[in-house]
Amino acid sequence: MRPDGWTLAALAWVALAAIWLLAMPGKTRGKAWHYVMMAAPLVAFAAAFAVPPSLLHETLFIWIASGGAILSIVALGWLAGTLKRNHGLMDVAYPLAPLAAAGVIFALSGLPLDLFSGLFLVSLGVWSIRLAIQTWGHNIHAERQPYAHWRKSFGPTWLWWSAFQVHLLQGVTVWLWCAPFAFILTAPAPRPALPLLLGGAVWLTGFALQSTADRQLADFKRAPANRGGLLDTGAWAIVRHPNYLGESVMWAGWFVLALAHPWGWITVFAPLYTGWFMGYASAAPFKEQHMARSRPEAWAAYCARTPRFLPWPRPRATTGTEGADA
Repeated sequence: MRPDGWTLAALAWVALAAIWLLAMPGKTRGKAWHYVMMAAPLVAFAAAFAVPPSLLHETLFIWIASGGAILSIVALGWLAGTLKRNHGLMDVAYPLAPLAAAGVIFALSGLPLDLFSGLFLVSLGVWSIRLAIQTWGHNIHAERQPYAHWRKSFGPTWLWWSAFQVHLLQGVTVWLWCAPFAFILTAPAPRPALPLLLGGAVWLTGFALQSTADRQLADFKRAPANRGGLLDTGAWAIVRHPNYLGESVMWAGWFVLALAHPWGWITVFAPLYTGWFMGYASAAPFKEQHMARSRPEAWAAYCARTPRFLPWPRPRATTGTEGADA
């Protein structure tokens, strides 16, 4: 894209952010998160414009360009969610958006496919497709929480506010998480082997944890005798949210791959943000609130003996036989 094209792109985001800000209903909760997500692309544009022509300059603009792919995916997710009256379909679009971003980044990098980039793309594809299939099964039949609550709460406003509250907000979040992808796929040759070996090991650890936790939970739910119970064995005895922890570890593995780029270290914000989001800001807290309402006594006992997101430090053991998320 020519320099004037990047200026137009930045101005387009300014206009979109202004609409986002001015259209925000007064009763919207978590407004600070909206403000940060509005500002984040502007900060990225400012940084890219400020850096003189260099590998970092090129990589930053390629990362920004990948946001167009993510916007396309979330726009389709909003359209599908509007037509089906089910914005839980954003949970299906979520794992597909990073795959689209990586495709754009790889195409713009102009570099050939090699072992380093190939293994990264395979790992991303495996995670993306597995999670999309899983979330499709969970969300296709009915609109789940919190989307159903928001639909009722915002009323007619939800027709258009859902584009910002659900899809654009999560789209910018995912775009920030994808920052290491641009540095992975533009890392100059020869690429050091250590980031590939270490990052691959970290990613495999996270994938094994998440996929194992998901399988154990699915098996538990299929047994009629477990209806209304709580799973507290296997991965669910390690932490209360092993699926979210595994997810965070996978994103950390991709950050390690980005260290093959001379400037890859600046994307450390991405895995930190992912871990904070999964464990403390959104994913785990929502599940914690749901379980505390639906199974208060069993959940309290489980919390007393099982760490929330990180395996250590472990709480002191207490008596009780019921445990984690079912």
